[in-house]
Amino acid sequence: MKIDVVQDAKDHTYTIAVKIDQFKTLRDYEVIHNLINAISLDFDLDPEISVEDLKNIVIEARKEEADEVTCDIGPEGIDIEF
Repeated sequence: MKIDVVQDAKDHTYTIAVKIDQFKTLRDYEVIHNLINAISLDFDLDPEISVEDLKNIVIEARKEEADEVTCDIGPEGIDIEF
């Protein structure tokens, strides 16, 4: 699985980007879930997102024919888009 993680040191934010075609197995969803949780701890955030939520986001992204899912994490919170 290929995951792009970008840290903006100036704004102290992180962006995680994953191509939709990278989500193939349950393990892929678990890896992204764990990564979001780990980075969120840096900001004392509780992501309140489950593996099931990620599956639903990817399903919706596929319906919309999106290429990737992105997750922005920073002091203001967490934002997941596709």
